[in-house]
Amino acid sequence: MSADLKDRVRSSFRRQRRELGSTAATAGDFASAAAPLLHTLPASSQVACYLPMGSEPDTSRLLEDLFAAGHTVLVPVCEPERQLSWRRWAPGTELAAGLFPGIPEPVGPRLGLDAVKGLDLLFIPALAADAAGTRMGKGGGYYDRFLARFRAAGGTGRTVAVVYDHEFLPAGELPADALDAPVDGILTPSGFKPVPSSGVYT
Repeated sequence: MSADLKDRVRSSFRRQRRELGSTAATAGDFASAAAPLLHTLPASSQVACYLPMGSEPDTSRLLEDLFAAGHTVLVPVCEPERQLSWRRWAPGTELAAGLFPGIPEPVGPRLGLDAVKGLDLLFIPALAADAAGTRMGKGGGYYDRFLARFRAAGGTGRTVAVVYDHEFLPAGELPADALDAPVDGILTPSGFKPVPSSGVYT
């Protein structure tokens, strides 16, 4: 697969994100779409979800719903060498500048892989995703690296890419290479789409 092709496709979706206007989906839309999936979670699950920035799909209500349901909510922290660690989140948690000054992160102890191997569900950001589970990230590789380590350590939590409706594509329409970690499902404002071949929802 050509890296140039992947960069062109990524740039196209980035441009579409920048052009999103007032018709973009709300935090409530994503939370409502995720509700049936949340109902499948065991009590007191450990769930990861990103803090939305800019034009990313707004997970703020979803984060609140997860916490209100009694789940342990973890959010990602960018580390050097394109690695991720995690911190606990709750409504009102203090935020501070992290590795990237424009991206706030919760204040508190950082959790490494050993502490999060039991994650039950991970909502992860994406620029686009297709019905085969191919996820197009922003190009940093943070989540692909983490998910590879997570699976190698025995982590079995379900992974869900969060995108807008127009960013969910038919299977095979997104370029991918061996380093791209597939997801088990896709969440859009219209609902949750499982990836049947993943086997985790059957």
